[in-house]
Amino acid sequence: MLIANISPRSMGKTTDTGFMAHALHEAGYTVRAWDADESQHLTQWAEAAGGFPFPVSQNATATFATDMDPLKNGIDIVDVGHTENHPHIADSVLKVADLAILHMEPSMADWQRVTKPRTSTAVKEIVARSAFARPGREAPPLWVLFNRVRSGVKSAREIRDLMSEEGWNLFTVMIPMWDEIKQATAFPVERAAHGPFGELVTEMETKGLIKNG
Repeated sequence: MLIANISPRSMGKTTDTGFMAHALHEAGYTVRAWDADESQHLTQWAEAAGGFPFPVSQNATATFATDMDPLKNGIDIVDVGHTENHPHIADSVLKVADLAILHMEPSMADWQRVTKPRTSTAVKEIVARSAFARPGREAPPLWVLFNRVRSGVKSAREIRDLMSEEGWNLFTVMIPMWDEIKQATAFPVERAAHGPFGELVTEMETKGLIKNG
């Protein structure tokens, strides 16, 4: 299967992708990560870390869907180019995605960028339009993962309630604002499955979004 990690720019998507891929690997999944962002931040992270324990491939192009061969009996997890700057990349990845995950901080600023951007297309619209290029004319399921969640503030609950009322699918697991996550993108990742990203893998399994084997 293929998981498309999407967001407008600077929402923690690459960091989440790296930790998710490691947590899936540690949980026993065969994993291949894709750097489909022109910044190549995921690739730079893997190089700085001395390599990840799974391959990291690059394809930040509008031909992603036709260029890649799906990983057999495993999970391709894609760090997708920012939807507000590179919608052509998102369009291509979403043609072949089995699951799309929107990564965002539970703040009003990020909510506005996701739903009512001034100079780009809303994320839901980008995912929905992929249906026209997919078998069965159905877009991949879209779920929201809150990250950079600060303890002791009520914004996460308020934005969660707002998005729930508008029919968004929201993961229960939220990624906290921890320095060991925020500052991790130059270092190896260890024990990713023993923290919030491991809990996320378990929630995805419980919801039937991913299956091992």
